[in-house]
Amino acid sequence: MNLNIGSQSFINVEIPLLWGKRAILEDKKGRISIISLEGPEAELEVLGNKPAPNIQYEIVSDGFKIIRSDEEVYSFNPESRTITGLSLKLPEIEIGQDAIKIGSNVFSGNVVSGSSVGIVVDERGIGMGAPLPEGLARLVA
Repeated sequence: MNLNIGSQSFINVEIPLLWGKRAILEDKKGRISIISLEGPEAELEVLGNKPAPNIQYEIVSDGFKIIRSDEEVYSFNPESRTITGLSLKLPEIEIGQDAIKIGSNVFSGNVVSGSSVGIVVDERGIGMGAPLPEGLARLVA
């Protein structure tokens, strides 16, 4: 997959931005989609800045919360393009036009090529150009 997210270029990667067990993508119109790779099959949770069809969510003042098994998993603010973990203990991500801010780290103007995962964010930290973690559902482009 080849695409850009917040001034980062991802060339020949399977997943450009992996936040825990969720793939984060941006389309050419700047809309964010989030795909859960937790179960046996990938499941779309956010599609083009909106809750995906057939996903449980709750509208909040600055966007919406994704709910899985009656647990608030994360919130997404489409205006600021911010993803905040609720039950997920992951750093907040803000996808700007010129940068991706992950916690207090800012990524701007990078190119990641030929890696399974462009940027990986987990409870241990952040990495670039990482292998695909085991146990994830397959993301089909």
